[in-house]
Amino acid sequence: MEHFLELKRKLALTLSLAIAVSLLVAFVVNYSVSKNSIINGLVNKELPLTANAVVADLNDERLGLFLNAAPSDYQKKYLSEINYGVDRSKLNELLDLYYQEYGHNIYLINNSGQVIAHNSQSMIGTAKNLNELSQFNTLAQTLNKQQSAYEIQHQGETFLVNARYLPNTDWYLLVDTSATQATASLREAFYLNMFICLLASLSIFGLTHLAISRYEWRIKQKFSDMSASDTLTGLANRYTFDILIGHILANAKRTQTPVSLVLIDMDLMKSAVLEHGNIAIQNMIQQVGATIKGSIRASDVGCRWTEDKFLITLNNCLPEKATSIAQKLTQSIQHTLALYPVTASMQLSISAGVSEYHINDTVETLIERTERALVHAQSQTHHKVMYIQAPYYTPTYMTRRLNNKNGDIKAVQMQA
Repeated sequence: MEHFLELKRKLALTLSLAIAVSLLVAFVVNYSVSKNSIINGLVNKELPLTANAVVADLNDERLGLFLNAAPSDYQKKYLSEINYGVDRSKLNELLDLYYQEYGHNIYLINNSGQVIAHNSQSMIGTAKNLNELSQFNTLAQTLNKQQSAYEIQHQGETFLVNARYLPNTDWYLLVDTSATQATASLREAFYLNMFICLLASLSIFGLTHLAISRYEWRIKQKFSDMSASDTLTGLANRYTFDILIGHILANAKRTQTPVSLVLIDMDLMKSAVLEHGNIAIQNMIQQVGATIKGSIRASDVGCRWTEDKFLITLNNCLPEKATSIAQKLTQSIQHTLALYPVTASMQLSISAGVSEYHINDTVETLIERTERALVHAQSQTHHKVMYIQAPYYTPTYMTRRLNNKNGDIKAVQMQA
């Protein structure tokens, strides 16, 4: 049994771990897919759209930022020095507005890597050239006239950059954002899911362990009940009765209260088994046990003594009262069995022997005297309750007295 319960605990632990691993894998996959989706959205949609919007405004005559006419090669040569129509204050204000709107840093870089303009919240600071920025020093060497996307790792953060070449000015427009910050809320949700996963796994393991513990307690309780009672009738078994009768007699001797013993036997049981089978007889025994259990007091003890015999202790009960109780009990049993078709056709009789506890009795002498009373009841006509008076408690002495005198034997005829 302990081995079986240990296997159940291991199964619960394995199940909890399996659920935890499954949830962990699901959360990791979900986090990875969501993160890739956010990064792809930034690279393929948000950053290019921001760059397109900036380019459109830079070429808008109404803003007065650039002259739309394409500069000549000579003009391009000196563009960085003369600014070719650039109003820096308006340009910086425009880039700040785009940062407030989209949350992306925007830079204008000339062909030699010098910073022409940037939004005030960008990482450029006081730097005048991309080469002065450790996160962008390699980017300045890889810029080309094709629209490009870059991923830069710097101090544990990931930056996504969209580079756009502006042919009119021979400048580059860079739009960058921090992927680490963009996925911060996603990471927080992932960590929360991890915590929930751990909590759920511990809860599952705890509840499973609690259920197994309750199951173990119920099994032990069931085994305890089974070891203390007869499984078929619910009455005490021989082992339990042997323990209880010792306490009952010791208490009766100490308090000098009367205790009577009743032994009931279902006659002709063997022939009934041969005729009707074990299942029918077990049902009959079960009904007899239920009748006895429902008829005796809580202070009395009913026991299934043998296959078809039942032993009952009647505490604080005088012999006359015990004999009357035994008579009524055998009548109740007979009436109960008569209600069932199987037993209605049987020539089945119920006999009982009654004896009282004497101060010099032991458990063995009291039970043996009660068995003698039952034997004499069965030797009479059916439906007898026989009582043998104490103190004839030793088998040899009792037998001698029974052979010489029948005055010590009292019979009570059951009323049909």
